[in-house]
Amino acid sequence: MTRSDSGHAPASPTYAEIGSTVRLLDGEPVKRVRNLMNTIFDQDGAGTPALDWSDPERWIEERLTGELRILARKVWLGSDRAINPRHLYAQVAFINRLRLLETVEGVYRLGERGRRFLAADDAILRELVALRSSKRGRTRPSAALAAGKSSSLGR
Repeated sequence: MTRSDSGHAPASPTYAEIGSTVRLLDGEPVKRVRNLMNTIFDQDGAGTPALDWSDPERWIEERLTGELRILARKVWLGSDRAINPRHLYAQVAFINRLRLLETVEGVYRLGERGRRFLAADDAILRELVALRSSKRGRTRPSAALAAGKSSSLGR
């Protein structure tokens, strides 16, 4: 995802970004993912002049430590530098709303719905289109579904 220095993210993540995030978060503790998102949110709203989030290679090293740094690197490098961890919340929101990952003993696990999404199951993709449409306003679901099926899901 490309970002301006202002840190604004696109309204919705792409199908490929959601698919990559499902794969990357499978096996991660839910609390760690939340802590990463909260830490980034807290830093962004800390009252300092607008932080530059455009270079994950730099800000991950400067602003994170320990397990959060490791997770942020995993998201950044595991997505082939397509997902800036600064904007992970967008993907996680879709994943949670569509139940693409299950929480098993505090850990994200790929379940049936997630497998169906990664396999481009029509019913799950229709749910995603409906969710995206409700966030963006009026779009043609058939066109959005066709675009989603033709795009890579990060396989």
